[in-house]
Amino acid sequence: MAQSLPDGGFYPMENPDGSFYPATGEAYGRAIEGHLRRDGESIGVYPLMAVHGQDGALEGFTVWWGCVDWDEGREASFIHAKNVHEVLAQIGIKGWVERSRSKGFHLWVFFTEPLAARIVRDGLIGICNVVGAPTKEVNPKQISLVGKKIGNGMRLPYPALRDPGQHEMLNPKATYSQIPTADSFVADALETRVTAEQWDAAHALYKKNEPPPVRRPSYSYTGSRLTGSAEAIRRNGPRVTSDKPHGDRSGTLFSLACHMIRQGYGDGDILKELRDADNDWGGKYAKRPDGNTLLDNLLNAAHKEAWSDSEKFLRENRSPTQSESPTTT
Repeated sequence: MAQSLPDGGFYPMENPDGSFYPATGEAYGRAIEGHLRRDGESIGVYPLMAVHGQDGALEGFTVWWGCVDWDEGREASFIHAKNVHEVLAQIGIKGWVERSRSKGFHLWVFFTEPLAARIVRDGLIGICNVVGAPTKEVNPKQISLVGKKIGNGMRLPYPALRDPGQHEMLNPKATYSQIPTADSFVADALETRVTAEQWDAAHALYKKNEPPPVRRPSYSYTGSRLTGSAEAIRRNGPRVTSDKPHGDRSGTLFSLACHMIRQGYGDGDILKELRDADNDWGGKYAKRPDGNTLLDNLLNAAHKEAWSDSEKFLRENRSPTQSESPTTT
């Protein structure tokens, strides 16, 4: 499914009736040509494709590609991309490293046939876990969709309207060494697409290196008021980025959860604050039937990132007279 990026934005291509342009046909061909020409708009794609049975019932979602996006700073992101690329190479899978338009890197994998979204996502997480690479931005970010939702998408490489050196594939064995042309990348990518059998090796690494279950305190709500960095995040609201001029709600909620964990708040207080913040910031999750589940998953992810170093964080940032728990109103 294609999407237009007018004026540097990131918007789905919609018909007047609210449906989305399919990734086929004359209109799609013109969008591809425009992506590669100076007079056209850059485009991106959404990974999830619905699979329906003979009776028309939805059976699940598949993807033709997977991608990990690191935005940890130029050098750190390149190291993560190189490490994951090397692990993939060790199990016979071709990965493609791309320098993003900001301060990060992408790693792409393309398949010979559509694979289940869960298998692709789990496999990429498993590969990242082998080398300790962050997994916050593993695409597909969703493995199913609700209603008319279309999930998260990725900008395509090699748009004509790009700054030099950005959105081009790199040779990860040499610092920022570019593949010369989009044509050579497309030809090589088609020849090295990954089969379902090859991806089995990546999926096996997910189970082998799956993080241990998160051990958390109870969900009881104590009414603790926010202090410190968590209070500042909550007060300032969704942070504005170049990609999201109206504010990154998901990223800010995730940051709020991490800081609350590190400051010693219980899960009940964190979830209450996340729900309140979500409502105040437009109801990204509140408007979804699976919103509570998604917020719980966000909290789980925050624990995996913040829990291991929370004690060290508290020791370094707590004054001798500071209490062991947040102040209760």
